[in-house]
Amino acid sequence: MATKIRSSGGCWTCRLRRKKCDEERPLCKGCLALEIDCLYSEEKPDWMDGGEKQKQRAEWLKKEVKRKAAHRRELRFLQGLEVRLESLDASLTDDSDTPAPKNLVNTVPVSARLSDSSTPRHGTLDTTPNSASHGATPPSDTSVSVPSPDDGRSGRLPSPSLDLRPTLSQEEEAHSAMMYLDYVFPFLFPYYRPSFADVGRGWLLVLLTKNKALFHSALSLAGYFYGIVLGHIQDAPRACHDHNAEVLHERQGLALQWLQLEMQDIITRGVKGNLREANRVMASIIQLMTCDVAIAKPGNWVMHLSAATELFNEIMKHHAATPHGTICFMAVLLQLGSRPFSWTPKSHPWGSDQATLRFFTAQLLFFDTLASTALQQPPRLQQWHQYLLTTLDDDEETRRHWPDSEKEQTLPHINLQEFLGVENWVIASIAEIATLDHWKKEMKRAGSLSFTQLLTRAAPIAQRLRTCLQALEETTRTGQGGPASVDGPQHLLQYFAGSFSPQLMHGVTLNTRIWAQAALTYLSLVLSGWQPSCPEIQHSVAKTIDMLQSLPSPDCLRTLVWPFTVTGCLASRCQEQIFRDMVDGMGPLKVFGTIREGFAIMCRVWENRAEIDEHPDQWDLAACLNCLSQPALLI
Repeated sequence: MATKIRSSGGCWTCRLRRKKCDEERPLCKGCLALEIDCLYSEEKPDWMDGGEKQKQRAEWLKKEVKRKAAHRRELRFLQGLEVRLESLDASLTDDSDTPAPKNLVNTVPVSARLSDSSTPRHGTLDTTPNSASHGATPPSDTSVSVPSPDDGRSGRLPSPSLDLRPTLSQEEEAHSAMMYLDYVFPFLFPYYRPSFADVGRGWLLVLLTKNKALFHSALSLAGYFYGIVLGHIQDAPRACHDHNAEVLHERQGLALQWLQLEMQDIITRGVKGNLREANRVMASIIQLMTCDVAIAKPGNWVMHLSAATELFNEIMKHHAATPHGTICFMAVLLQLGSRPFSWTPKSHPWGSDQATLRFFTAQLLFFDTLASTALQQPPRLQQWHQYLLTTLDDDEETRRHWPDSEKEQTLPHINLQEFLGVENWVIASIAEIATLDHWKKEMKRAGSLSFTQLLTRAAPIAQRLRTCLQALEETTRTGQGGPASVDGPQHLLQYFAGSFSPQLMHGVTLNTRIWAQAALTYLSLVLSGWQPSCPEIQHSVAKTIDMLQSLPSPDCLRTLVWPFTVTGCLASRCQEQIFRDMVDGMGPLKVFGTIREGFAIMCRVWENRAEIDEHPDQWDLAACLNCLSQPALLI
């Protein structure tokens, strides 16, 4: 009987795992399904030595398969969530107060848990209307300042049973929550420094105590950061690392379970009469997206973004209309205001729900715009930009009826530099360029692209960018952007204005200039195609590099990943080392956020210069941002 000869052309990963390989390239189906590295090479890798290295590699691969399994379970949940969100518009735009159909609510059953998660499955969740307002309170022998939301004292949703809770004590939860508030949140958002007079970040503490999904995702993020720090401490016990990784997965699982419950609740009751709940659910989704991007979980952000933008659209449709029938974001804030005020006086701090909506709306506008450059589509929230990001107000009649003391009269309604350190006109311009790029590709596919029309559409975007850039450069030359001294009764408040950071960060002016120059590079790329040697592109790249090199520290790159990557992808060979040195200069900080992903993208582009130069018509910024097999959100 003839013996079947085993193929020797399989990938090295399948050979290591002793699995049959279908030998498809560049990725075999087995490795693709498990989301693990698939390696084809003529030479045997050094870890395939038949000894200790091979054993260690096999053990690492087993752990990687197990870790990716949790991601695939989350992906299945999010896909179900996306199906429900696609039905949101149809179910919630109905003017009646009738709840959504039961089959919509149950599209993703609550019992569909993370099957092999470290969190046990045998607990049940009571989702009846009575239990929805009375969560079970777990016993506790400690009293802490930051209670877990799972204690049932806040919120309408039921708590998971005690079997579903991680083994962290309330004391440990309080430590993790304060680690997030004191270190992680300021690190992620270094430009967000709310003033002493506006009660600082108190709204975030309130939100953590009320919002279960956000609470657990915040703690998982704090755990991730703490794990990275432990990894750089040589004498840190191995048990600490293992415990930290276990808690991280538990928290992520709980965050997803709570999000599922919150989504089910808001879909059942509707957005129209439940603005506060919808606002907190949107915050949970954006927080989970931030968490996934920060810890480099591939691909999930696309579905998170889809869910968050759909929910924001519903909030605006149902709550942003003024009595005169026009759209105003401040109408939403007024409905979230504290009583007895029917408005928010300028001397009165934003309420917790108002501050939550303002912060996460700013994040969502930013994420949505940057995502559009990778997803090759106009930003999903672009229809609201004129109402949130501009100083123009079409609703002058309504404004005339507002008292002069109202904070809601402040324009623009969302000032991104307060939250992200970049001025509104830059992000609005990037959104318009992404829309222009989409229009160009649609016209090209239809065979009706007019370059005259393309230039006409691009002209006002380019003019705005150059005019505003010139104004910022003039401000920098004259030193007018420096801190001004304050005398009189306001002198004391300048020390509590929230603008002083313990970290050495560059100012908003330089941050905005770098973003704006990269936006000009992006616009030139849309107009000229992939031509890195084009004088206009070379000039823009050189100017951006000069500004990047003027940063006070390489650490500042964490707020500039998108412009850094756009510029690096178009850099010449002799400029490559500048980018390598800047990333190396970040030291351990380069493992946080998306800087690694951005640098990997530009390295991939550099490696494929010859192939790209042969087919420049098939390459653009979106191709760069998708060259790692998934779209990149470089926040």
